[in-house]
Amino acid sequence: MKAAEPVAYRIGIHPDEFGNLQVREFNLMLEAYKARQKDEDYKRSYFVSMIMRPHLQEPVSPDKIFNPLYYTKEEVEEMEGDQAAKDAEYFDSFKRPET
Repeated sequence: MKAAEPVAYRIGIHPDEFGNLQVREFNLMLEAYKARQKDEDYKRSYFVSMIMRPHLQEPVSPDKIFNPLYYTKEEVEEMEGDQAAKDAEYFDSFKRPET
């Protein structure tokens, strides 16, 4: 429970709410938060691709921007060469350090 408390505060749960949550409720809220973040990342990817489009000879799709943000370890291992690992490392550099 001690490890869950900072995560709860980071996703916007107040201390008095956290004490009243069941474990299942907390997990559902965390899943919903992650899904919302993923949706926001896709929306940003779409707008970034639209901003880049007039400046490139070949347009970049939103998926090309979005997908490397959510590579799984299995996907990284399946990809040829070390390009996926480089992409994952690059995008991990943008994540906030966990405290």
